[in-house]
Amino acid sequence: MYKKLVLQTFIYSIGLILPKLVNYIFIRFFTFSLKREEFSIYTDMYSISFLIIGFLSFGLENTYFRFLYKKNYNKNIVFSTTVIIQFFIISIFSIISINFLKKLINFTGYSNHPEYFIIFFFIIVFDTICTLPMAWLRINEKPFIYSIINFVTMITQSLFTLYMFFCYKNYIFISKKIYIISIYNFINTITNKTGYIFISNMISSFVNLILIIPILIKKVKIVNFSKSIAKEMINYSIPIMLGTISFSVNENLDKILIKRWVSDEINGAYSACYKIASFMSLYIRIFRLGIEPFFFKKSNEYNAKYYYEDITYLFILFGLIFYVIICGNIQFVKDFLINKKYHTTISIIPIIMIGNLFLGIYTNMSIVYKIMNKPFVGTYISLVGVIVTLLFSIIFIISPNNNFLIPAWGTFMSYGSMLLILFFWSKKNYKKFCKNIKNIFIHFFIAIILVYMMNINKILEINFIIQFTYLLIVFLLEKKRLYNLIK
Repeated sequence: MYKKLVLQTFIYSIGLILPKLVNYIFIRFFTFSLKREEFSIYTDMYSISFLIIGFLSFGLENTYFRFLYKKNYNKNIVFSTTVIIQFFIISIFSIISINFLKKLINFTGYSNHPEYFIIFFFIIVFDTICTLPMAWLRINEKPFIYSIINFVTMITQSLFTLYMFFCYKNYIFISKKIYIISIYNFINTITNKTGYIFISNMISSFVNLILIIPILIKKVKIVNFSKSIAKEMINYSIPIMLGTISFSVNENLDKILIKRWVSDEINGAYSACYKIASFMSLYIRIFRLGIEPFFFKKSNEYNAKYYYEDITYLFILFGLIFYVIICGNIQFVKDFLINKKYHTTISIIPIIMIGNLFLGIYTNMSIVYKIMNKPFVGTYISLVGVIVTLLFSIIFIISPNNNFLIPAWGTFMSYGSMLLILFFWSKKNYKKFCKNIKNIFIHFFIAIILVYMMNINKILEINFIIQFTYLLIVFLLEKKRLYNLIK
């Protein structure tokens, strides 16, 4: 069982890690090529779009997973019904966007660049359409196809980004250079360097859409649409959607506020350092790709609690190792990934990373209320997280110096509070879950203390010794569990 799980997770990881690693290479490229205020705009547009995608996704991916293993529903009917609901939501979004686009552009302060919102309209629509077919690949255990699609999409975006930035140097080598020049001139009349990134993303999202269309054609049939299942799905997905929107607010409100209440320069630096901290999100995403469908499959087995607890414990253990290694080498990582002009906010990285680890643990534990058909629990907990985020946002706004560390601590406290609430709820409603909590606290304490020591010290050789000692301690404390995992 574990062998197959590890193999699939590894294949999914290749399809996810490679594009993400390329993205991190481009972060270095962007921080060297863009001014801090330009990078701020780049981040701000994605932050706004994530808020919209939180609504459009409507929690249907999780709903799809859940309904496949609920009762004896036909898989084709479940998939067709879910996709048709998604298309209906996208249609409503498109109508509203067309009618209110100008007001939204003016409200967000982008009246000088309306093309950004037109480009992102297509990005959002394309990406949302692709969500369920990509989930279908995961649930049907087709990790190779999933990874190939991600790889092709990544290559497309990378090549077009490089072309957008360097075509004025390279078009002379292309035979149809007049045509290429005209394309370049046209692009430059409507946008700038930041817009180049957005256009490349739009093209890659369209390629992704083209690649998953065969799945939609073969698997989605209008005759398979079930009104009764659709009603159940909508009722189930609304709380998940509200939770997703809450997560988007927690994840993106800080950058939106810093841009508008401090400066684009500070927000550009904050956003770049946040990208380094999002290494933890990459780890969480890799784990979730392979594990989440597995969780749902095991939900009806008598020993499901054992699987959930064991895998969640391992997730925390490896997450803390990841945290210590990244933060222990932060001097090297920041110099490698971002330009020096962005280093002014480097102090947020350990705070955001541990906050993201809290979120990852919460995401793994959220499987409890999902398999119990109580998604509203996640909604209430997410709303608590939003309240904490808003509280820190208010403190940030009214504070005299608008310190950028306040939103970072807000992220930490928001995800931390959500995790604590879910833990106590799970302990009460799902007995004996996370019974190794004492060991988990010990691991957290050791990791945070060592990261604090390494941040004070900043001597690479000593930090390396500390990291080696930490790995040795983890091995000694968990050698039996690690041996069983390897076995």
